[in-house]
Amino acid sequence: MNPSDPIIPILASGGDHGYLYGLFFLIIALIIGAAARHFLNKVPLPFTVLLMLIGLGLGFIFRDAHEGGAHGVGHGAGHDGFFAKLLDALRGSIEWGANLDPHLILYVFLPILIFEAAYALDVHVFKKSFWNAFYMAGPGIVTATMMTGGCIIAIYSLGWGLTEWNITTGNFGIYLAMLFGAVASATDPVAVVALLKELGASKKLGTLIEGESLLNDGTAIVAFLLLIGAVTGSGVFTAFGAVKGFFYIGLGGAVLGILIGLVGVTWVKRVFNDPHVETSVMLMTAYMAFYACEYLLGMSGVLGLVGLGLVWAGVGRTRISPEVQHFMHEFWEFAAFIANVVIFIVVGVVIALKVQPEPIDYLVLGLVYVVIHLVRLINLSVLYPIMRKTGYGLPKKDAVVVWWGALRGAIGLALALVVYGYAPKLEFEVKDGGHGYTADSKIFFVDADGNREELEGATLTLAADHGDSHGEAHDEKHDENHEGGHEEGAIAGLAIAGYDAKSFDQDATKLAAERERLAKGKIEIEGGGSGAVIEANLIGISKRIRDQFLFLISGIVLLTLLVNATTIKALVNGLGLTRIPAVKAKMMTATSASIVKNCENEMDVLKSDSFLGGANWSRVREFLPEPIVIANIEGDPEAIDTVAETRRRVLEKESSSYWKQNREGLLGAAGVNQLYNNIKELIDQGGKVPLSERDYLDNIWQVPKWMESLKGLPVFNRVFMDRLATTYESAKSFVIAQEEVAKLVDSIVANTEGDIGEEAAKEKAKKLQGEIMQNRLRGLNFLRDMRETYPELIVGIETKDAARSVLNHERNTIKKLKAAGTVELDEADRMIIDVEGRMKDIMDRPLILRLPEPEEVLREVTWLKGLSEEDITKILEISNQRTYQPGDMIMEQGDRGDGMILITRGSVKISIMDTVVDILGRGSVIGEMAVLAGVPRTADVIADTTVTALWMRRIEMNELMEECPALATGLWETAGRRFAENLLKSKEPYINKSQWEFRRWLSEGEVVSPASGESLDLYGKVAILLSGTATAPDVPEPMKTVTQLNVPKAIFPDGGRVWIHSES
Repeated sequence: MNPSDPIIPILASGGDHGYLYGLFFLIIALIIGAAARHFLNKVPLPFTVLLMLIGLGLGFIFRDAHEGGAHGVGHGAGHDGFFAKLLDALRGSIEWGANLDPHLILYVFLPILIFEAAYALDVHVFKKSFWNAFYMAGPGIVTATMMTGGCIIAIYSLGWGLTEWNITTGNFGIYLAMLFGAVASATDPVAVVALLKELGASKKLGTLIEGESLLNDGTAIVAFLLLIGAVTGSGVFTAFGAVKGFFYIGLGGAVLGILIGLVGVTWVKRVFNDPHVETSVMLMTAYMAFYACEYLLGMSGVLGLVGLGLVWAGVGRTRISPEVQHFMHEFWEFAAFIANVVIFIVVGVVIALKVQPEPIDYLVLGLVYVVIHLVRLINLSVLYPIMRKTGYGLPKKDAVVVWWGALRGAIGLALALVVYGYAPKLEFEVKDGGHGYTADSKIFFVDADGNREELEGATLTLAADHGDSHGEAHDEKHDENHEGGHEEGAIAGLAIAGYDAKSFDQDATKLAAERERLAKGKIEIEGGGSGAVIEANLIGISKRIRDQFLFLISGIVLLTLLVNATTIKALVNGLGLTRIPAVKAKMMTATSASIVKNCENEMDVLKSDSFLGGANWSRVREFLPEPIVIANIEGDPEAIDTVAETRRRVLEKESSSYWKQNREGLLGAAGVNQLYNNIKELIDQGGKVPLSERDYLDNIWQVPKWMESLKGLPVFNRVFMDRLATTYESAKSFVIAQEEVAKLVDSIVANTEGDIGEEAAKEKAKKLQGEIMQNRLRGLNFLRDMRETYPELIVGIETKDAARSVLNHERNTIKKLKAAGTVELDEADRMIIDVEGRMKDIMDRPLILRLPEPEEVLREVTWLKGLSEEDITKILEISNQRTYQPGDMIMEQGDRGDGMILITRGSVKISIMDTVVDILGRGSVIGEMAVLAGVPRTADVIADTTVTALWMRRIEMNELMEECPALATGLWETAGRRFAENLLKSKEPYINKSQWEFRRWLSEGEVVSPASGESLDLYGKVAILLSGTATAPDVPEPMKTVTQLNVPKAIFPDGGRVWIHSES
């Protein structure tokens, strides 16, 4: 090879360069989208408006070359220089975008936009808002289509514009006006919903607007599908067909989407933490739903995607692996970003390159912009009396936002591009192919008056006769006919060369007349054969009407984005929809002050750091947050219901607890759905109902009688066991959530203490704690009954949960080591895969296990950890098994304890002053402080069911502890953790930890035994005095057990025991 020869790009050197221009167009579009989002984020225009304007600019730049045809033939040829090739690629890619098949946009990008919007909906809020959205998207879209279409008819009838639309032949003008009304009614309020979220307006309002838009788009496309055939000549519109079509196309599409979604969810349910599989399944179902609805069954793909998206957002949310959910939402947001970028840039390019509006069209655009708002105002006014009483209701101020916030967007643009793609063309439809025809048959068209003309250049495509017998005789006959050029068969198709359909592109009236002439005539074929029935149709819309249709829809989209979207913020603020309720404002202010205080404390800690101590702290202070002062308050600050707001916040915390337990694998999909959906109903009531009013618990915890009666059958036994497992998990998670929210009450109430007074705050906290305690005891009582009724099943569930918790901890530990660089990345990934494999194995294991024997229960108690087998055997020897009947007093408050017990079967109630505070079951140790320090009983312990327990007397345990100091250490550490939990759980920062996080932190503490007169350095440590007394220089009175030692240094005159955690 001669070094001076040019290098030929082999991969892109042959064939048509169209695919390269398409690729380059996508590259340009993504660059524009990213640049606009990053560099133009300060421009006060919606992102999609910027994209369309950029598309218009690109189109106008290359418009002269496009019209002059200088670039028409031979893209890529004769361009040797780099810049010449780059210019050619730009020009070719812009033209490629302008000629992009609109159906490709529908099938590739529309599923992404619709599904992403449906998947992002809050299903609970959408269900409550559904009927209001339906009123606007069902009857509302029908009336909007008719009213908008009527106004279009009035415009061209009065001669104000759109004169080309005024065609009476075949009612073309009416159908076209109605088609425009349907497309113009499709809303896309993405910018408004995003702004409402940014402003902190009602989530219910945003969901109503977005939900209405999804249903609106679906019904608008149904109307589009019913009308497009009549407008283009490919079908016929009838009133009966329209009604039938609305049910079949609309309802059928939604049902099919739901069914496909359920199949996908069932598949994903069997996948464990594999983002590639789970994302692929979801993506596949989105495209499958749209393709099956639109292409295979002729249904509404949009409503199919809405149904599909709601399935994935509802039941599917809990079937997706918790670790994959965040990635899934980001994936769909990015896909929607790409789809919006491509659609809006394509529309801008198409308008600039192909649409040639006249001055009158701008006047019509202004009229149409006013019309769509008047139509929506009329619709809302008529439907408002119903909507304000349905679901969440619709306040008048919200109704104004719903009216003004109905932007137009990607759906309307996509449909307008589809209309623009209907250039006139002649098509033949073979109703019956007949038989015995040959390729040289002559074809004639006979009009309604009997005039007969031969179709020059027409050719037949033949198929084998259905009546011919199969076999050798047929094969021989076929070969003979083929050799002679007289192959006979049925007609499969008819095409005609040289027919100038483009001549009708410039004259809509001429096109309509020719279409009607062809529809009334018939095709006749001479030259043998019989039975063929062929219809000729002139399909399409004239160029001027297509230009106006795309221009008007694009103009509406641009105007609603430029005017409505940019003024909606002022409207929302002006209506007072961003005002914060007084009670919420006070709590936000208190929370803000707490954050500022924490930042100040962090600064004080950092000042002592050897690497940061020399910083300019006055400059650092400039970056600290300012306390929030909310001036825009709704309601009277002096007449606020802090109890209701506190309840609402407690319920929000309870809801998040359920999802956290689900992420950790401790609460299944069915359980979290039941609890979450019902707690959202309570949140909707705004905290006006006591936390203990949970009537729904009886429904979700009760096993249906039919399921109980059929549990003996093989299939139903599995269903019955799964239901019991879900019920138990639900009740257990409910109790855990109550324990977590109980810690939250005191801190929330403390934030309002300055407003309502200390006594009122304490009374409020007591009231709320009482409601939470009722819930907790209700759950504990139910769990007790389940343990008694299904003991083996409960052992299996608890065993699986315990194993999953241990594996969660193992995985988190590996991730921490990976982040710290202690373990190499590839090795850590292999370890995580191994852990997750064991997690999946746990999920597939059977639930029923045998009950552990008392000796097995004793061997697993934490304070025996590390003891020798000989020491454990001695404890077993001094343990006496006792049985108590329900109601028996096992320990009495105030008594001097003479021993401790380990419950091996059954449940006991813990009561203080005749108030039940807890219910404990198998594996619980009670009374250890009596053994360790002779402390009187602090509560009554009463058998709640038949109880089996191991009793260990104090005297014998003390003797064993003298022989085995490790036993004493284990018992003291158990007691230390228990007292530390009781003292610290309601304090900062422990109140923000989950129950398991807090207990893991407690397990890191240790018990130390200072000698008489010894002092301990407690600076920066958490210390709990368990026994003895302690003194400190700045504390006048000795500190006694059991208390937290909040001093930097403590002296122990008589020795003692102290639980210490090295990190505060």
